[in-house]
Amino acid sequence: MKPTSLLLALMLLSAGLSFAEVVRPVPPIAFPPVDGQARSLKSFAGQPVILLLADSAKRGDFRTQLKEMQKSFDRLAIRKTVVAAAFKNPEPGDIHSDIPVITLPEGARVCEALKLKGKFSIALIGPDGNLDYITDKILNINRILEVMQNSYEMQKAAHR
Repeated sequence: MKPTSLLLALMLLSAGLSFAEVVRPVPPIAFPPVDGQARSLKSFAGQPVILLLADSAKRGDFRTQLKEMQKSFDRLAIRKTVVAAAFKNPEPGDIHSDIPVITLPEGARVCEALKLKGKFSIALIGPDGNLDYITDKILNINRILEVMQNSYEMQKAAHR
């Protein structure tokens, strides 16, 4: 087992019961270190995550999805939404967008973990770590916000 895999496994074990009520937990995903501190999806607990999966950053549907989200990014920013991308075939270079996007290391592994079948997918992950929605279609900003509003966590709170 690689040290990073061991670290992720330990992080999940230490989280313990926090995923107990999650219906469809997202696989453990590591983020690049920030200020020397390793991060994982768990470090964004309480924040929604939009995860873009693609063959490469040059794909038209990937760029179109970013442009769609740019239209009303302020509505995502208010929710402290994290936008991340994983690429099967990463190429050097920046992602050209006004939206801050975290590029995940080992993108091919992330794409495999989320079962990317085509060349593009978007996954919406609720603040509770639940995989609320995944599709290979480009989503308009209103649909993204609708899924966030109707996430498992929100529905559960509404039934209390």
